[in-house]
Amino acid sequence: MNFYRIFDKILILLLVIFSFCCSKMAIAAENPVPIPPAEVKSLPVKPPDAQLSAIILPSGKLNRNTLGCVLPLSGQYSDLGNKARDAILLAAGISDEKNKTSRKVIVEDSRGLPEGTKAAIAHLANVENVIAIIAVTGTAEAMDAAREADKWKVPLILITPKEGVTSIGEYVFQHFLTPTQQIRAVVKYALDDLNCAIFSVLYPKDDYGEEMVKIFREEVMRMGGKVEKAIFYSKNQTDFKEEINKLTGTIVNSPQKKRNDQAETKTTVSVDFEALFIPDSYSRVKLITSQLDFYDVKGFQLLGTSLWHSPDLLKNGTDSMEDAIFADSFFTNSFYPETNNFVDVYYTKYSREPENIEALAYDTAGIIIGVLDNMEIKTRGQFAAALKKVENYEGVTGNISFDSDRVAQKTPFILKVTKGNFEQVK
Repeated sequence: MNFYRIFDKILILLLVIFSFCCSKMAIAAENPVPIPPAEVKSLPVKPPDAQLSAIILPSGKLNRNTLGCVLPLSGQYSDLGNKARDAILLAAGISDEKNKTSRKVIVEDSRGLPEGTKAAIAHLANVENVIAIIAVTGTAEAMDAAREADKWKVPLILITPKEGVTSIGEYVFQHFLTPTQQIRAVVKYALDDLNCAIFSVLYPKDDYGEEMVKIFREEVMRMGGKVEKAIFYSKNQTDFKEEINKLTGTIVNSPQKKRNDQAETKTTVSVDFEALFIPDSYSRVKLITSQLDFYDVKGFQLLGTSLWHSPDLLKNGTDSMEDAIFADSFFTNSFYPETNNFVDVYYTKYSREPENIEALAYDTAGIIIGVLDNMEIKTRGQFAAALKKVENYEGVTGNISFDSDRVAQKTPFILKVTKGNFEQVK
């Protein structure tokens, strides 16, 4: 009997302990131990649409003096993003500690990715509540950026080469020397100043080359010229003899040496066009033009794109590139006073000469600041309407106006290769 009594007591004790443990677990479930918050990242994660809708502030409470920027500060294009940031801060007067300004610039890192770009725009529009955004994008993420800005009705000025991006909506603007603007300027200069009316094209068989030759044909025809031939080549090839044969309509041969090691005999190959357009990189263009020179194909004007604008084009001799013409959005040695002043100020601040991206970003920020000088502009809609009316803004990249499609119309720099240097001719 004593044994059973002892067993009963042990069983009762175990039941009490078990009940106590269960009650503690229930309390713990109702009041869990707090988990330390995760580290906040510089790139915001886009919240769900419902959450964003709940935090949109009335237009009257916009942070009027705050400019948002979406730039690739990390990733493949970080160099462009960081240079653009420096230029924007300089334009806003924030980089100068002596300059007391109420302006604020918030920069978000897109990492050069579509999702990062969209998240940054949504964050700036709805959390930071900025009045306008500058974004530097490639062609891949440009449309995503435009759709996101249009979705939240925030003015967005895109620094991107992507054609047609402003068709997304009334709040999307573009500030860039587009391929169409480049080619239009080059063709106009060739027709008006060089008296060239018959053109041919050598172009790479890729998306860029095909787009450029299409635009070139359209612009030449629109201005009354003629494209005689358009010959493509593989973007990886290095020997262009076959393409040169098609271009000249004859079989070109290597120069022949005379007997007794005398000088080579060259026979100049004439062509039936007045200008040759080559939309490719400076390295490929140097290779092609050196072979044209080797086969003594002469008597035409070379035309190109902004891809030619590199100091490397001028290395190791420029005989085959002499007098070549191309257009770009910026030139450090320009004869424009606004450009010269900017180069001096930028160099003083950062100890380096600015490039295209800095100049475009500086002008974009300058345009926005100029519009906001009108204190009557208090909403995003008013800002977008005023931005459309910008006309003949004297920027460091030339005069700037926005057309009916909200694309910046610029005065391109027409550049020429002269005795181993670039010079502005118009």
